[in-house]
Amino acid sequence: MDIALKSIRHQWDSEGWLFVPQLLDTHTIDRLRVIAERCLAQWRLCNPETGEGAGFSDLHHMRHLNHSGYYQSNRTWLTELQEAVAHPDILSVVRTILEDDPLFRSTSLFMNPIESGRDGDWHRDLQFLYPVESEERAQLEKTWKSGAMGLQLQIALVPSDDTEFVPGSHLRWDSEDEYAIRCANERANRTSNNMPNAMRVALQPGDAVAFNAAGIHRGRYHTDKYRRTLMLTYNRANGSCRRDYFSDQPWCLDEGYLDGLSEGAVVFWQRFIDTYREFWESGGWEHRGKVIS
Repeated sequence: MDIALKSIRHQWDSEGWLFVPQLLDTHTIDRLRVIAERCLAQWRLCNPETGEGAGFSDLHHMRHLNHSGYYQSNRTWLTELQEAVAHPDILSVVRTILEDDPLFRSTSLFMNPIESGRDGDWHRDLQFLYPVESEERAQLEKTWKSGAMGLQLQIALVPSDDTEFVPGSHLRWDSEDEYAIRCANERANRTSNNMPNAMRVALQPGDAVAFNAAGIHRGRYHTDKYRRTLMLTYNRANGSCRRDYFSDQPWCLDEGYLDGLSEGAVVFWQRFIDTYREFWESGGWEHRGKVIS
């Protein structure tokens, strides 16, 4: 991986996104695709978080592929996934962007729905945390000044051009035209294909796109377009640690959860466990046991 680290930081600060070609090698991607398919099949039949199946409808994402419940029949697959999340090449990029040691947050898988597809909603992740617009806008300003939003890294397991982002939108509030699509009329136009300056990122297996989720973005999910995209989310080790559904992962306290990992991966995962152990042991997120989008 031949990337100028200074240019990574500059592009991230100014545009809020970064394309990383061939971040992971072919063998690793092939293994991750097998693991993802296994987790997805089990999730549809019986999600270990809830004990209930997610079904085969228009759902287009699942969370927490690192849940130990997916690997009762093959523990080595969990080890492979854990090593990938802590892969030195990934952590090098994340460390450069965040200017800190990476703290794990969550794993997700985006896939094509089975029954009905759609273009996704244009959004900023902040709108889900701050549904009052004035609060969202104030928090966006705090976020771009502090750089506290973290990083979402989407890695293609199969070819995909279904991630879209508006460069630079993490640094400002919506323009009039952007607002008309994302927010106006009770978000009636939120799936419009006319978002100004939107960029669609084409990924081949192993390619990755990182973006600041405070910026305007969306995914696309169509039944006739096979999609398997692994998203890894990281925060700063020395930043604020949000205690929510995404970080509520008490299975990481299971005996032997770190068995078989390389020294570097153990350090990475132990940092996550040490950060959230008290949260998990005190009962965790209020929605534990429910599936949350």
